[in-house]
Amino acid sequence: MWDFSRLSLVKTQLCLLCRQSSEVLICDFCTRDLLLFDCKSYDYNLLNWPKVRRGLKQLNAENVLALADYQWPLSRLLTGLKFSKKIMHANALAKLFVTHALGDLHPRPQAIIPVPLHPKRYQTRKYNQSVELGKCISALTGIELISGMLTRHKATQTQTSLSSNQRKANVKNAFSLHSAIKYQHIAILDDVITTGATVEAIYQLIRRQYPEIRIDIWSICLTLEH
Repeated sequence: MWDFSRLSLVKTQLCLLCRQSSEVLICDFCTRDLLLFDCKSYDYNLLNWPKVRRGLKQLNAENVLALADYQWPLSRLLTGLKFSKKIMHANALAKLFVTHALGDLHPRPQAIIPVPLHPKRYQTRKYNQSVELGKCISALTGIELISGMLTRHKATQTQTSLSSNQRKANVKNAFSLHSAIKYQHIAILDDVITTGATVEAIYQLIRRQYPEIRIDIWSICLTLEH
């Protein structure tokens, strides 16, 4: 005989994309439908792909890794994380990034440094989407997350509507480094990279003080030319 009193205690997890019952945050069917970068074929460096190199002309870093182009449905997951604090999205995106972007990359960075928010913006949102992504990637890989050594002291204009040159000027001298970096290999993590102006500003800041450190650039999505 059925015990109907227990049915309300059963929780069904739904795929974040198709909303069908799933044992994981993004089901296998939806994962197979995603248009993800084949990072392995570019030796785990998307700058070996001419299309990416053309789009990141401002970036002087030697190594870039990302999961996919900034298009639906990943763009919807990132928007939900960034503006609605849907932390579950960070878990799903981090799992995809570790599995499909990092793959069997070796050696991996020793530390992840997320792009910081200005304090006023942080007070409004109460969280930093890049930090949330970094927490999840760190938990999956064991790579240390360091979110306090870098600060954003300049309240920059939102980059969305700015041109490439305007973006570069907007983030000039926007960041400060407050403590020593004890690692030989780090990754700067942002949620989305368009021209690379923000991560380039951080890259140059660290490079000036620590010219021998290997600095990788990680992002969930890149905004490719279409």
